[in-house]
Amino acid sequence: MIIIGEKINATRKAIAEAVEARDEQHIIATAVEQVAAGADYLDVNGGNPVAEKEVANMRWLVELVQTHTEAALCIDSANVEAMDAGLAAARSKPILNSISLESDRLEAFLPLLAKYECMVIGLCMSDEGTPAGVADRVERAAKLIEHFTAAGRQVAEIIIDPCFFPASAEPASVAHVCGAMAEIRKQFPEVHLGGGLSNSSYGLPNRRLVNLAMLSLATYHGLDAPIIDPCVRDMVPLARAAEVLSGADEWCVNYVAAHRAGKL
Repeated sequence: MIIIGEKINATRKAIAEAVEARDEQHIIATAVEQVAAGADYLDVNGGNPVAEKEVANMRWLVELVQTHTEAALCIDSANVEAMDAGLAAARSKPILNSISLESDRLEAFLPLLAKYECMVIGLCMSDEGTPAGVADRVERAAKLIEHFTAAGRQVAEIIIDPCFFPASAEPASVAHVCGAMAEIRKQFPEVHLGGGLSNSSYGLPNRRLVNLAMLSLATYHGLDAPIIDPCVRDMVPLARAAEVLSGADEWCVNYVAAHRAGKL
């Protein structure tokens, strides 16, 4: 399983304030604690409505995080210049987060796959809007994979995000996401499946419980690249246990190794 730590994202008030103030210690602490909790990649987003500032924020964040951790980075931006700057500054193979089927985003970001050696998250959004049901997600995933492989990526370098929606607003969405992941995994065994699981709990009290349940359900249906807060109690241990029950952790190798390392 590829665990992507979600916390260094300027949509979070504390991170936005730290980025604006160039508070190195806050960002370093946030990076280090996620790696210690089990993150393999760290999502880095310095979002700013002023394009030039977002590019500067991205360069600063990437350099700072790489100086203080050995984790690879998930470069996250809706600004193509900031994404370009982040990918260029990455010292190890990063993840591009993300490209959708929305024509303007596809046209702007797809050339980066030919320019850089990276993994890529494909978001199942299109010009028609959000996906509906299982079949729509599977169809969009196939189109994303077609675009990405044409741009030079291997299927194993692709992470499909089927779009996790709040269960409080769209009760059937969890079943649709899980059904879609199972079918995508069947059609494309080498592709990765991921996304922001915490979207599922939006608007609900005690979101931790819903996020844990979503992680377990999704892993059983093929999820192997979640974007999560690894510092939440039981989150990473549950991911390891869910891998065992889904059959993804053959002979329970990862689970036992995590236990021996004291990470459960």
